Amino acid sequence: MALSAHIRRTVREQPDIGYWNSRRADFAAVPGSGVRVVVELIWEVVEVVRRVSGWVREEESGVRLRNFLKSGLGLSKNEIRRAKFRERGICVNGVRRKVDVILECGDFVEVLIETGEESSVGLCSSGEGVLVLYEDSDVIVVDKPSGLSVHPAGKGDGDTLANRLAAYLRGKGEDSVIRIVGRLDKDTSGVVLAAKNRGAAMRLGRQRQTGELQKRYLALVEGELEAEKGKVDLALGVDPGERTRMRVDPTGKDAVTHYEVLEKRDGYALVGLWLETGRMHQIRVHMAALGCPLLGDVLYGRGATAEMERAALHAWGLRFLGPFTGEEILVEAPVPEDFAAFCGRVFDRSEPIASKRFIEHLQARLSELP
Repeated sequence: MALSAHIRRTVREQPDIGYWNSRRADFAAVPGSGVRVVVELIWEVVEVVRRVSGWVREEESGVRLRNFLKSGLGLSKNEIRRAKFRERGICVNGVRRKVDVILECGDFVEVLIETGEESSVGLCSSGEGVLVLYEDSDVIVVDKPSGLSVHPAGKGDGDTLANRLAAYLRGKGEDSVIRIVGRLDKDTSGVVLAAKNRGAAMRLGRQRQTGELQKRYLALVEGELEAEKGKVDLALGVDPGERTRMRVDPTGKDAVTHYEVLEKRDGYALVGLWLETGRMHQIRVHMAALGCPLLGDVLYGRGATAEMERAALHAWGLRFLGPFTGEEILVEAPVPEDFAAFCGRVFDRSEPIASKRFIEHLQARLSELP
């Protein structure tokens, strides 16, 4: 399957500011027109700051600058507080203003926010590379292979996804704290999103809470699911008898999983899944609770088999919004070889390994998922 990253443009990039100043009256005359949010990267002496700016629309006329910064530009209280003490940190139409000023339609608001000065000096580089699916100045999305931990578990753990990302960024002359947004289990393969700065991490964390950041998963399960598609709403808690396991627990935390059967044959099914919550081992426990554990799952199934040596779970797709631009970004990870080989043998018997036709068929089915 060809990997891809798609960006749906919902904002426009800012050209020369003099041009926008000359057009300000034109935009003010047309309700709802103009650029909503503009982002520009600025390098200062010892830190990186980001200019976030936007036009005040007709329906926002009369609001206080403080409220526009929160609702219009999506800034946090801390970002606004820090910007107030920065030279030209908050400006309206090129003039520094206090946050209690009243805005008018067509006003151009600019804010300088710091994105962080921290480095990953304490994280050693790994000699292994990463497969980058998407990257810009704020985020990076990579394809994590099965068997690789996301973070170091101890001092001797020098080859994790975080170590590989640190090496990759240092090789480009970047050195920032590795902020993984939504980790994957060691066995799970697929898309992993990381923020390159504190501001991006905060915004992406907020998107996880609101559901704007979503992942789509593929799983191979054993058994027959009663319904072709469904919703599993079972609370989960830590198994007191084995702390590395989770279990269905009515007194635990809410956990909701949606699934749809994409293919099934001979007691196996290929399932597409998406989550409303992100609990530890959520998909694995929920599928096992339905009587269909993941193929190869040593904790909740019958363990590794000749067909699959790990829990057969793959984070196939990722959707999120650019943390400062609001652009919708869609990223897909290729189907891993162990998935493709198993699907070829079981669901597409025309060839001993997965055929191109089956992968194309699977791609089409995945694109139909909500």
